[in-house]
Amino acid sequence: MANLFSWLWEESEEDKDTSAIKQLKADWIQDNSDAREQDVTRKQLEKRIEAAEEAVDGLKQPTKLLDLAEAYGILNPRDERCLKTCELLMQVALAFLTRQRQGDAHHLHARCLFLRSRFDETLRALQRAQDCYKEQGTKRLRRQNNMCLARVYAALGKYQDAHQRIEVALTQCEKKDDGIAVYMSGKTALQNTEFEDEFISSWESHLEDNPETKAHYQSFMGGSDGTVKQLMKQHASTKEDEVQVPETFKDWVKLARQYKVIAGLIASFIVCYMIFAVWIARYLSNAMVSRMFDKS
Repeated sequence: MANLFSWLWEESEEDKDTSAIKQLKADWIQDNSDAREQDVTRKQLEKRIEAAEEAVDGLKQPTKLLDLAEAYGILNPRDERCLKTCELLMQVALAFLTRQRQGDAHHLHARCLFLRSRFDETLRALQRAQDCYKEQGTKRLRRQNNMCLARVYAALGKYQDAHQRIEVALTQCEKKDDGIAVYMSGKTALQNTEFEDEFISSWESHLEDNPETKAHYQSFMGGSDGTVKQLMKQHASTKEDEVQVPETFKDWVKLARQYKVIAGLIASFIVCYMIFAVWIARYLSNAMVSRMFDKS
């Protein structure tokens, strides 16, 4: 019986994450939510996946693999199919993409790796994306790349490099909302580290140089440190924390591990029920055989 339920108590990679790593992952997932169209439905996203799957059937159009990976990722950033499609793309189609789209592919691949705690590989993928965006990329893409580099440097404990990437990202802001987004990412990456004060100093300098961003920041934060902390918690929390109906066996296992006691009780009840059912069946079978012998 103990071996039967041992899988329930095994820690997954997510369970091993520190609170800081979980926040960094939540930030990247939040980026995905922000990039999704506001009024798009799940059915529409699933239709996009079907269309993209048809386009790459038989690898007749290998460059469409990136469209497929993006379709998987926008619906669910942790979808295993997104990672596998990215890996296939790297092997057969990367060279046929423009430099900017190559950067997009590396960036998406990096996110898949980061969410699986493969931080060294994430860094290499982001650096390749950085090279692509230097040749052919917008300020927005370079800024997002630097924000994500800061996250992976923080996950690797390289806080000085993380701080440097945030400083560069601040120079690439085009709108007041961009500055707030960089601030939130930097706050998550560098809070409670030896570079937190330097980050705050860099942010204050950015505000002095950008009065509109400063006014927006003060309005957004309400001028209260308590409000900042509250907003940070709201920013870090995602819909992923909500209890949703599992769609796959893997999702059921994940939910069971999240609610181990309840899952253990249900599993124990099912096992006991099956044992009782087998005993009843054997009892009735023996009784029927005995009656037949009595009659004969």
